[in-house]
Amino acid sequence: MKIASYVNANGAVVGFQEKGQICLYENEAETWIKIKEVPLDLNPDLPLAEIKTGIREAVTELDDCKVFVVQEFRGLLNAVLQEEFGFRTWKSEGSLLEQLDAVAQHDKEFVIAEAARNASAHTCSVPSSGGGCGGGCSSGSGSPYRYKRADHPDFGKAIPAPQAVGDGCYRINLANILANDSGLNSKQVLVPFMEEVAFTQLEVLCDHPPRWFARELYKLNLTVASEQPNSNGKGVNVLVVPITGTATQGARS
Repeated sequence: MKIASYVNANGAVVGFQEKGQICLYENEAETWIKIKEVPLDLNPDLPLAEIKTGIREAVTELDDCKVFVVQEFRGLLNAVLQEEFGFRTWKSEGSLLEQLDAVAQHDKEFVIAEAARNASAHTCSVPSSGGGCGGGCSSGSGSPYRYKRADHPDFGKAIPAPQAVGDGCYRINLANILANDSGLNSKQVLVPFMEEVAFTQLEVLCDHPPRWFARELYKLNLTVASEQPNSNGKGVNVLVVPITGTATQGARS
């Protein structure tokens, strides 16, 4: 198995605003060996097109690796990793080498769980008027999963993320997700996304608005724009938007 990450000179996972490089590790005889170092210049003064080209060129040097440890989910590099190259990204920080065994184990468990989920998933043929699943679809949000830092109590738990529907809009069937996984709660599913992803609106299909909404949304500079009964008579569609009316990344000022 191979795992890559952007690290600094001390081998710690860092954000892409810091100086560093991509390091690629492979497990050989139960030992992690660094097999490649890939320079990556993410100087913010460079034109966006040049930065994106540099990212693509660097990622193509990672052979058949599909696991990347990042310090944060937002940012151009993470978007390229997930959307263009199909990487499974894990959020963490600190020494990369010390975390490789844990990342590998949880990634393996996730791949097995995802394969089982896909095998049992079905296509929903009667969508709700709000675009959510109106037929009890068990496939959750249908979007990439998100992960926690290695020192987080939920590290390794596969958490469905809202599905992008275009123009900064996202949608998530929270009711189905919680019904299919009793180990999750609404805060675990929604708060990380609200903190880290820029969006103009988020549609949440749920049995009832989470009790923590008012308190946490205020902290994140968000608000409920509308709340309407779902067309199938089960639950409500809640539309969350930034208070400023622009895209947010969960600012907590």
